[in-house]
Amino acid sequence: MIYRLGDSYFVRPLRETDLDGPYLSWFEDQEVCRYNSHGKYPRNREYFRAFYDSLNGADKLVWAICHDQDGHIGNISLQGISSINQHAEFAILLGDRRHWQRGVSRMAGQCLIEHGFNKLNLVRIFCGTAATNLGMQRLALSLGFREEGRRKAHLYLDGQWVDVVEYGLLRQDIERLVSN
Repeated sequence: MIYRLGDSYFVRPLRETDLDGPYLSWFEDQEVCRYNSHGKYPRNREYFRAFYDSLNGADKLVWAICHDQDGHIGNISLQGISSINQHAEFAILLGDRRHWQRGVSRMAGQCLIEHGFNKLNLVRIFCGTAATNLGMQRLALSLGFREEGRRKAHLYLDGQWVDVVEYGLLRQDIERLVSN
């Protein structure tokens, strides 16, 4: 365990044994993958094995979100980490739907953002989501992200083109909130 998140949840590094659990099935669940590209093309075990093998680089940090009884329920990550530009992209996938609407994404997000700013020395964390993904938009705003713009008609989802809403969070904004 890297960090405890409340009474029942924690985050830890993704483990090779996670490939043997429910993890791979999340990417077949069209509701779980509704707003990302994971559910568009079937992926085999070798694909996920290659992803797992790529985790030792300095360009991404992936944590497993875990529940004390249910085990591995999702992933949260900083990807495209740039040590030169001191920024990274925030991403999250809560694969076990039994844990939706329980605040676990917010707890894990707060923990990852703090880790990114305080341990990885990032200055900016950003994310983008479909304009139709109201849950991710609420999560971004609850974590302190600010809307920075839109990419018009950027995603083709469910037979229509939708905008991507871009969000950013600066370390100085978090420091200002903490000091007030």
